[in-house]
Amino acid sequence: MTSRAMAVGAVAGAIASTAYRRARSNSGIRPSSPDSNNNDGSSNKSNSNATSTSNHSSSSSNCSPRGNGKNVGILGIEVYTPRTYISQSSLEKHSGVSPGKYTLGLGQEALAITGDAEDVNSMALTVVHSLLEKYSIDPHSVGRLEVGTETLVDKSKSTKTVLMDLFDGNSDIEGATVVNACYGGTAALLNAFTWVESDGWDGRYAIVVAVDIATYARGPARPTCGAGAVAVLIGRDAPLAFADPRERATHASNVYDFFKPDHSVEYPVVDGALSQVCYYRALEDCYGRFCDRIDRLNGVTNKNGADGKVRYFDAESADYFVFHAPYNKLVQKSYGRMFLIDARRKHLMKLNRPDSEEKKTEDEDDISSKADPQSRPTSDAIAEEHLTKPIEETYADKALEGTLKSVSKSSYAQRLTDSNAASKIVGNTYTASVFMGIASLIDRVGGRGDLTPGKSVVVFSYGSGALATMYRLHVRQPTSSGVCTIEDMAKKLSLTERLASREEVDPSELDLALETRARMHRGGAPYSPVYPTDGRMFPGTYYLNGIDSKWVRSYSRVPLDAEPAPPGKAGMLAPPIVLRLAKQDAVSTPVTGMLDVLTRTVTGNGDKLTEAKRRVACVITGTSAGLPCGDDVGEVFDPSNLQRLVEGKMQCIRHISGSLKMEMLDKNVVQLVKYPGGKSERVPVKSDKDVIKVAAQLGSLDLFGSYGVPEGLAETMDIAAQVAVAAGLEALKSAGLVPGRSNDPSEWKLLEQYRDTTGVVYASSFPAMDAAVGECMKFLQSKTVGAATAERLVFTLRNRLLRVSPDRTLADDDEAAFARLLSRVREVEGGGDTSSGDEASVSSTASTGPYEFDRKFLFRVLVLGNAQLAQLAGCRGP
Repeated sequence: MTSRAMAVGAVAGAIASTAYRRARSNSGIRPSSPDSNNNDGSSNKSNSNATSTSNHSSSSSNCSPRGNGKNVGILGIEVYTPRTYISQSSLEKHSGVSPGKYTLGLGQEALAITGDAEDVNSMALTVVHSLLEKYSIDPHSVGRLEVGTETLVDKSKSTKTVLMDLFDGNSDIEGATVVNACYGGTAALLNAFTWVESDGWDGRYAIVVAVDIATYARGPARPTCGAGAVAVLIGRDAPLAFADPRERATHASNVYDFFKPDHSVEYPVVDGALSQVCYYRALEDCYGRFCDRIDRLNGVTNKNGADGKVRYFDAESADYFVFHAPYNKLVQKSYGRMFLIDARRKHLMKLNRPDSEEKKTEDEDDISSKADPQSRPTSDAIAEEHLTKPIEETYADKALEGTLKSVSKSSYAQRLTDSNAASKIVGNTYTASVFMGIASLIDRVGGRGDLTPGKSVVVFSYGSGALATMYRLHVRQPTSSGVCTIEDMAKKLSLTERLASREEVDPSELDLALETRARMHRGGAPYSPVYPTDGRMFPGTYYLNGIDSKWVRSYSRVPLDAEPAPPGKAGMLAPPIVLRLAKQDAVSTPVTGMLDVLTRTVTGNGDKLTEAKRRVACVITGTSAGLPCGDDVGEVFDPSNLQRLVEGKMQCIRHISGSLKMEMLDKNVVQLVKYPGGKSERVPVKSDKDVIKVAAQLGSLDLFGSYGVPEGLAETMDIAAQVAVAAGLEALKSAGLVPGRSNDPSEWKLLEQYRDTTGVVYASSFPAMDAAVGECMKFLQSKTVGAATAERLVFTLRNRLLRVSPDRTLADDDEAAFARLLSRVREVEGGGDTSSGDEASVSSTASTGPYEFDRKFLFRVLVLGNAQLAQLAGCRGP
């Protein structure tokens, strides 16, 4: 772009923003105009030509800002986190894990907790409203508003649009909600930086909001929950400036380390081991290219870097670092790996130097280390094998991890302790995490007066999936009047004091709050939050009023003059209804999360055993078995059934009767016979010798005689339901929940205290099939056998016997018997004497009467076995 084009752009930008500058008369900080403050060509030129020649002892070497002189960056910052929190040490005791598992193993001290009265919209409203108030910002002076979050409450409507309620009368605000795991806030920030730096900027502020509620299902990740929101005010002439947009490097890849494909729950699907590796990969990719880029911008080459005239950028070049912090231990390990990357870069550069320069450098390093052992490069402590082996092979190397922790320990304490302080006691805040680190650094270091102009801050942001960026911010003194300094921002934040004023709650509150949020998430609309707002939230906090039947959410704000309840005197955070539901869940469903307890505990067999004892997934307290009855047993639920079966003393099959064989012949069964060679043949069953001879048969079962089930109710059940009901009652007796000593119905009723937590699970392969077939046969018989004359039935019987006779003839005695029977039938049907019992019998056989539908058939085919058992035993549970 020519200088003339740049001038035209600047004039156009100034004209476009004139109306806004004239309209603003507030007493707060003022937006910088596009054509003011270090925006001239000479300033840009002098900055761009500046290079550092500081020696290795200066931590701020190679950090002089260049850029275009616009000094786009952070003008203000505000933080919100819920007022209630849980300490990690108390959570360790509550969870039954070894001391230090969370405090040392994760490096965390506490985590923020919130119930169902807050969501990302309410938290974003809280933090943005507070930013506007603390910095006296006129809503009309904001031209861009962008939100980063992954805790979506709507798959279409963005949180940014909800925030527009805070900008009454100003609908001309660009931006939207950005989603990509924990990286969304950083994407929004870079968008805002680009907008303010561009020629299209109209002189108004940009506000970036990063907000999330980190939740996890029961398991090893749950202690890394948290909640928080950060709002950042962006403009030019900033005290913490992204002075040179070239000072950044980005990593992007396609991995499934952490994602949320199930919209019915808040919880993510997490591969913890893969996620840590992806974090390392992204950091190393960004850091390596970031160092190369800074070196190129500073004019550092292999030659002048080797002779000591300028310093390569490394892990100790910046004054401070801010990392995305899911948990603090990951940050410590990751910073240590930057020293490994430095050593590998140095090793590679050494291989690429000419022999004379390599020898000279080795001599200089040797003389320096002899004169001062403390000056020996930390990379020398890293074994040479780690400098050449594939980087992927170093991720699981515990010996190397210990070495890196040792060589980076003092530098970590100096450069990252302050930026990690807030996240250690707030917990994981997803997109807000890296911004929480920036705020913590401003609050602690800026509050001490040590975050002074000339110092630099390197920020690393990571989001699963994966996206990551490393960029550098520079501390400077603003030249415009009314612009806050770092010290001013630290005073407005007062983050340390605000976090210290929070209320610690019992560790059991974590599961209660998350289970309540889970119910809200899957409960649908309408919904009314149950968690308290009065006295349990900071003044000025927005909360969810409810979700109406059309899924519309509404919010209210805690008055600024509200008095929070004194810590420790407000009782449980969870309301009584949540405690009642939790008690019910504890009895009826001991585990509401995943049941693979033993495989999902973090580490250590001892912890697995403790976790397994504390959370038993299922306990069998009673059993029953109804078995087919052989020749030696007549009862389906004989008390000795299982024992005899296990001992092999029970025969469950018996011979089939002649009537059953005839029924099978009537069905014209066709057997499929398979031969060893793979050939198969369909063989019809035509005679008695082809029918199976033995089979399992149910035996006798009397629901009324054994269990006192009313006969009318028993008649509504098919045989499968009758057996199921009996099995359930016998299992209750086996568990000792009912006496079951007689057929008195009260003997089979649960005590009142067990009824609400006892449910019935019913399963059947072919429910109601026997009932359906029986009713069909009854109807068919009425239309065939029942409608036929007695004479016809006699002829049909004779023909049946002829069909099964080998020579298709009957014996003389049989023929004589049929003749006498036929004569008697004709005599009866012809109006003869019917006084004898035989005649009445023949007549009743000849006609069964018309078919009549029985309404009890509906109960038999509706598969009500579970409901009928629940009715008999008094079960009212799920």
